[in-house]
Amino acid sequence: MAKDFIIERLKKEFKGREAFSREELFDFYRHFEPELKETTFRWRIYHLKNKQVITTISRGLFTLSFKPVFKPDVEDAERKIFSKIEKQFPTLKLCIWSTKIANEFMLHIPGKFITILQVEKEAIEPVYSFLKDQNFRNVFFQPEEKEIERYIYETETAIILQPLVSKSPTQKVKKVASTTLEKLIVDFYCDKKLFAAFQGSEFVHIINNAYKRYSIDFTKLFHYAKRRRKETELVEFFSDKTDIPNSILND
Repeated sequence: MAKDFIIERLKKEFKGREAFSREELFDFYRHFEPELKETTFRWRIYHLKNKQVITTISRGLFTLSFKPVFKPDVEDAERKIFSKIEKQFPTLKLCIWSTKIANEFMLHIPGKFITILQVEKEAIEPVYSFLKDQNFRNVFFQPEEKEIERYIYETETAIILQPLVSKSPTQKVKKVASTTLEKLIVDFYCDKKLFAAFQGSEFVHIINNAYKRYSIDFTKLFHYAKRRRKETELVEFFSDKTDIPNSILND
């Protein structure tokens, strides 16, 4: 009962706040537990997350408005490609997803979609040859701008083969290694030519809708953006163009 009482007080304390800091949360608990130690406090945070009372939005920053984690749909075509590659290269790190997963965030939905297959850099050529041997058609190996304009979005089943950036934030969806929302946003921002249909006001629309509907770990997002050398640009873009509060971006 005491724990439930504190949780209700916590909800009232931080109600209406876009975010609150770890220090603020610690001070809140110290009102009830003056001798609270750091190790015990970490357990308090763990239980609050587990009960979906709070969620992390960046390092040391939380929010009460719990949102689900984005889980992209994995269609049969992607599952088939993943299964064959995993069987042939069992230790290979890879990620596969379709641009169709952005549909739910968009205002203008494209007529054509592409499959993005990202594998460790050293394995790109062996994987490319393997897919060709397996009779997968329309596989494009790091396509240039002319290929993108002339062929890719004119093809029904284009597969784009790219290097997977080390420490990319991926996730398993029904045993298939797919993208996360954090990775999707950064990839759209970084690969503007390949993802031309997802730029400009459409990209702003995607980000705002994603932020409203799902939990976004901005520490994870900006860490990946940093690995792609776009962290500063992306922070500025979010600040100038989107509905994401500066209190989150400036943490």
